[in-house]
Amino acid sequence: VMNFSMTNKTTKPLLVGATLLTASSAFCYSMYLLRKKNETKVSKNNFSIRRSSHEKKIHDEEGSVDISEENLPPHIRREIEKERRFEAKRELISMKSPMYDNVFMLDNNREPMCTISLKKARWYVRKGIAEWSSFMEHGNQSSDDGLEEAKCIKLLFEPSGGNYQNTGTPENLYLKSAKQNVCVACGSTDHHMRHYIVPYAYRSLLPDQYKTHMSHDIVILCPECHVSCEKLSKAKMKSMENALRDDLSKEVGIENAFCSPVVDDAELHHVRSCAIALARWRGTMPEDKIESHEKVVRRYLAGIVNARCCGKNEDGDKIMMKDEAQEHKKRILDRSVPLTKQQLQKACSVNYRVKNPHYISGSELVVRSLSGDAKKIENFVVDWRKHFIDTVNPKFMPVGWCVDNPVVCGRQDEGKSGEAECVKQW
Repeated sequence: VMNFSMTNKTTKPLLVGATLLTASSAFCYSMYLLRKKNETKVSKNNFSIRRSSHEKKIHDEEGSVDISEENLPPHIRREIEKERRFEAKRELISMKSPMYDNVFMLDNNREPMCTISLKKARWYVRKGIAEWSSFMEHGNQSSDDGLEEAKCIKLLFEPSGGNYQNTGTPENLYLKSAKQNVCVACGSTDHHMRHYIVPYAYRSLLPDQYKTHMSHDIVILCPECHVSCEKLSKAKMKSMENALRDDLSKEVGIENAFCSPVVDDAELHHVRSCAIALARWRGTMPEDKIESHEKVVRRYLAGIVNARCCGKNEDGDKIMMKDEAQEHKKRILDRSVPLTKQQLQKACSVNYRVKNPHYISGSELVVRSLSGDAKKIENFVVDWRKHFIDTVNPKFMPVGWCVDNPVVCGRQDEGKSGEAECVKQW
């Protein structure tokens, strides 16, 4: 039992009273947690305590005891502070408008084709190739006055193709059904975020036909579900990328060649170590060590002078003329001229971590492994869909959404009907 109410330093005379007060405080604390549990909105994989005010009063039958936030245990106060920070950021990371407008697109025979956004519907009407309409033939609208009532546009031309008329397939049902603006995992109706089932780092590098007009693999999640899902997705991404890096390292025969974007330059690291040794422990070093360390530092500083003479001014130093540079280089290499504190400081602050020429980012590595093969990309997308279903277990997916739905938008081009004939398309 924790006593977080008694602050009297004279604990010895109040031993009995302290014991009673401790029991009372424990009872009040339990009542506080019970009351907060009833006020808490419970979401999947999320345990948090939300306080509606800074101070609460818990009343029992015998009297009242004040339970203020300052008297709560430290771990409870930390959880409350975390929740406050999260609530403050919730508005910033959430979408400012609904993801789905559910404007139905009708063909010239008033057959529903799909649902589109309000922005795209206005584009069709502005271009003069569609008009605001309704499912009922007598409900035609020709102005924005009936926009909210209609929520439909009718095309003024004969659309090419006719796959939308093939009823009964999941992809057709997905295209024609209205989507709910709720979290697909827990059903939350507010504070939504777009979640990419195929991680955006990979999706952005895929060919255009796998991204353009392909919203099938973009769903709605609330911030809590998004965070838990992202953790599992990051773990899968890291596993895939590490496996590919290991394979590439074995191919080139260099261990961990592709693991880090920067590597340590051994020569520059040695220059830095010599300069630090001279600056700190010159008085206790043997003469031969001082001479060898100075030789390394002078050679590095002379190289900087050559770079400044050639116009490679990476450090922001003034570019020298050739004669001036040669004279300065001679002074640096002359052992009779001691190194200045500024020169040693320049050598001490050398950046020995350089860009790794073999490094490839994880997303590029994964997409490059697909080799642009249509079947491999399809299997890659389907695999991420299965991962999303298995890890998140969503209960509010759009009607018609299916793991095996097409991954490519548009019809196959005539000249590219070879390897991708087996790939399903919308």
